[in-house]
Amino acid sequence: MAPIIQTHPASDLPHQVNIVNKNFQEKRRKGPAVDLKECPLYEMTQYSCNPPDNGVPQPGVVTCKPLVKLFRRCAGGMTVETTSWEPIRMAEEKRKAEERE
Repeated sequence: MAPIIQTHPASDLPHQVNIVNKNFQEKRRKGPAVDLKECPLYEMTQYSCNPPDNGVPQPGVVTCKPLVKLFRRCAGGMTVETTSWEPIRMAEEKRKAEERE
């Protein structure tokens, strides 16, 4: 069984990648702070076949939908899924660009 983990909002991801939880105590990750914006972006497509929201399919019919997932791969081999965070980051960058104009 997977260990119990705390949940955090996607907007808090840049802070959380620099924290390590052990026995429900937070500690700062060793080494320099990780800036997710500086890490290369990767994309992976997975498929969900016969998703439950489409109802029961006819016998022998398989229907698949693509699910795109986004990741950032940082120094030291740390890989972080950023699918939920990327739209927040893009909206923040757009807002900052509009303020500069």
